[in-house]
Amino acid sequence: MPVNRINHKGKNIIYVDYRGESEEEMLQTAKNLRQILEANPVHHLRLVNISDAFATKKFTAYIRQLGKDTGHIPVKAAIIGITGAKKVLLMGYNRLLGGSMKPFDDELSAKEYLVA
Repeated sequence: MPVNRINHKGKNIIYVDYRGESEEEMLQTAKNLRQILEANPVHHLRLVNISDAFATKKFTAYIRQLGKDTGHIPVKAAIIGITGAKKVLLMGYNRLLGGSMKPFDDELSAKEYLVA
């Protein structure tokens, strides 16, 4: 379920769905996201679903590099499926490095945040 465009309340959202993907599938999904962002480097809304997915070191390293490479592209982003210590780490990353990924417990709340 790689990268799709969805609509919520008339706003387009890039939906990145890693649910149930293996490491290689997650890397391919991230590469698809990179292609979309590089082809159209404008402000966008992004929803990432990482429920039931395991972020390996290789995947995490790729995502960090992707963030650096596309950091100039304005984004309002939300993530669902991240809990516990990983959520705390994400919030620390956002504060220290200027990340914009905001965690949510459910998809509807994330969508409402994005379109607000």
